[in-house]
Amino acid sequence: MIINKKKDLGKKGKVLFINAELDYQDGKNQNTLRDDDIERIVRCFESYEDIKRFSKVISLEEIRENDHNLNIRRYADTSPPPENFDVRGILHGGIPLKEIEDEYICEVLDGFDVTALLVKKDDEYMNFKEEIKDKSQIREKLGDVSESVVDQFESWWDKYAVSLTQINSELKESEKIMHGFLKELGYE
Repeated sequence: MIINKKKDLGKKGKVLFINAELDYQDGKNQNTLRDDDIERIVRCFESYEDIKRFSKVISLEEIRENDHNLNIRRYADTSPPPENFDVRGILHGGIPLKEIEDEYICEVLDGFDVTALLVKKDDEYMNFKEEIKDKSQIREKLGDVSESVVDQFESWWDKYAVSLTQINSELKESEKIMHGFLKELGYE
């Protein structure tokens, strides 16, 4: 917390909240700020501007309206939005384009071209390429990318790669095979 009674006129009556809770390096006993993290915080402090999911300039009036609550996350929240679940995608397979193009997802992917792993299914959905047979191949196919990109593709695999329609079809096929075996053994 920095308190400055001699602020520039443009900053008077305002408070800059910086939430750098995601900007550090994990340590064994203690986390540390890297040089880049410190530079980002200092640049933000000097520019005194809003940065999505990092900083927010708030008027004293708004703080009063919030019962003088100075909780940083109230103003500069780093939480991701709630996870989307597309019922059609879950039932029939396919990752919704609207989810791929979501502003938060685009930030997570940080410019990564999804067509490296996905192909167009129709005008509203994409699928994993045919050569990707299971989730373990995702990390291998992505190569040297951030963990957040890998996590996003694995999340899509978990939600949309195998449709409930496909599972139901496979279940019926399995039941048919099982009944065939039981019949051969004389149990039906």
